[in-house]
Amino acid sequence: MPDDPLPDEHRLLAIIGAALARAGRPADLTDDCAALAGQTALVTTDTLVEGVHFDLALDTPAQVGVQAAVQNLSDLAASGGSAGWLVWSLCLGPAHRTEAFVAGLTDGFATTAARFGASVVGGNLSRTPGPLVVAVTAGGPLAGARPLTRAGARPGHGVYVTGPLGDAALGVEDARARAARHAWRPHLAEAARLAVTPGVGACMDVSDGLLLDAGRLAAASGVTLALTAAAVPVGPACGALGDPARARRLALTGGEDYVLLFTAEAPPADLVAHRIGTVADGPAQVLVDGAVPAGARGFDHFAPLESAR
Repeated sequence: MPDDPLPDEHRLLAIIGAALARAGRPADLTDDCAALAGQTALVTTDTLVEGVHFDLALDTPAQVGVQAAVQNLSDLAASGGSAGWLVWSLCLGPAHRTEAFVAGLTDGFATTAARFGASVVGGNLSRTPGPLVVAVTAGGPLAGARPLTRAGARPGHGVYVTGPLGDAALGVEDARARAARHAWRPHLAEAARLAVTPGVGACMDVSDGLLLDAGRLAAASGVTLALTAAAVPVGPACGALGDPARARRLALTGGEDYVLLFTAEAPPADLVAHRIGTVADGPAQVLVDGAVPAGARGFDHFAPLESAR
């Protein structure tokens, strides 16, 4: 018996290459660098760590692959970008280094990338004794003439989100609602409309919780965001709880819904957007129903565990 019966790097690359081909976007994985055609105006990177961002007792390898693609494509959308390309680095432990696991992970990643117009153009494989780590870098062109930033909010603008909130966080609290957590998608089509609409100010995606991310936008723009709690749209799974207070808490502080938070004089007429507040003169802060909200505001990787959410 060989000391290590698991597939070697050559076999893993073949599995990944086959999955990319199944997604309709085959890639040449023979060289150290991908040769890219076209313009890349935006670049972002993000990392998923087992036990922090996903739970393999509850999430399939394909679902983890989807999540890795979505969170990076969402960052492109947040800056008014279009999907272009993705590269990823996989740190695989023995439990992850099976043909079925790597194929499922790549299928989820590659099919999601292809669905939104991105190509997986390369990556890296490494062995680890620790948890699974999926590190992704994404790039793409601008959808409009300029990037959208967090610094463009102006007093008098409305504050909007492009979809309901809370369901992804509910899936963390309650395994029975895990499927709702996996309904996420990058709001690239919405970003494309915002990028070419006059009067759009600031923009970002909601990945760490509405209140925490709104605070970041307020700080970058130097304004007060005055939000109305009842105006924040609640996800369907949260709405089905029969517990309005819990649903509202999840919508305000839960993360990973990946909707866009933006400010504008008015949203595009053909864009589904929910007005949740107003930009006001004042210190860089977020008010909810006229008061500074108490308690946790969202997910902070480096906050004490008991106050991270």
